[in-house]
Amino acid sequence: MSAHALFPDTVRQNHDHSVLRRLQQLEDQLQKTAVEPDIGAPSPLSLELRQGHSFLQFEAPLGEGFMESLELPSGLAISRKNCRFFKPMTNRYQQLNRVLGFSLVLEGGFRFSIPRLSVSGRVRPGEVWVSGGTLDEVTASHSAGRRMCGVGLDLSPEMLEQWREEAPMAMRRKLKAGGSGMCSPLLTMTPAMQGLALKILNCPTTSLCARLEYESMGLALLAQLLSGEDGEVRLTQSERRSSRHRKLIREAVDLLHAEWREPPTIAQLAMRIGMNECYLKTGFKELTGKTIAQYVRGLRMVRAYQLLTGEGYTVNQAAVEVGFSNPSHFSTAFRAHYGCLPSDVSRHH
Repeated sequence: MSAHALFPDTVRQNHDHSVLRRLQQLEDQLQKTAVEPDIGAPSPLSLELRQGHSFLQFEAPLGEGFMESLELPSGLAISRKNCRFFKPMTNRYQQLNRVLGFSLVLEGGFRFSIPRLSVSGRVRPGEVWVSGGTLDEVTASHSAGRRMCGVGLDLSPEMLEQWREEAPMAMRRKLKAGGSGMCSPLLTMTPAMQGLALKILNCPTTSLCARLEYESMGLALLAQLLSGEDGEVRLTQSERRSSRHRKLIREAVDLLHAEWREPPTIAQLAMRIGMNECYLKTGFKELTGKTIAQYVRGLRMVRAYQLLTGEGYTVNQAAVEVGFSNPSHFSTAFRAHYGCLPSDVSRHH
């Protein structure tokens, strides 16, 4: 069945969708960097556009994976990506217009700069970013071989208008300040947000029931983000600390994402980032909402979910891969994190 049949023309085009524009600009730049294929060989890059739906797929020698965007009847647009480049890549995007969008980073990350806003930095796994307005120019730099997984949610103008007065105070300030463009970290993902984002990343959209489930998960995730629950208060508390303190805590988070299979002890982590152990434990809990041990356990569960849903692992295989020698202990930890057994997840994929 064609993508055109799956995503009918009745899907509304409510706004100039920045994800579509970004995909088109990315395709143009990748086409210029692609090695000329042999005569008769398939192109390593393809962009498919349908009403409300865009799908960019690339293969060797550029990389592997996909980026996709779908605008739904509710007016919500959901984008997702699961890919990696085979060589370092720097991409520049022009005139991105986003009503209001949230970006959830599940794996990977990249460096970016927005000259007009005098903003630059690194997008890290576990973060939720918010952006809106017109961004004249954005530069993103990706490392070679590093997998990038994430989910984006974009509101239509109608949805934004209905929600504006209900927004948390911190978000209202961002909206008022961002009339000509804004882009900043909002909060750290909660386990519930992370679980929904992973389900969206792996959800098929090849049937009506699957698409309804896809949209419902997107709306549920959006409700959590719009309410500001769990993450907004913690972020506000952490913002009261010095910029150096926040930077050190984020360095600790980066180290745990890189070394979760054999994580450092709290004493080792504190020594490596140059922070007192007590301040590290307190600051880490305020920023992420979890202890260091809980956070590492969450990283193991996220990887286990990916193995079960996207890579065909059995429950026992996934348990061993994420460091559990006892499948029963793994099932208990998985259920505590996601609210269901790993066997339930495995059966549905």
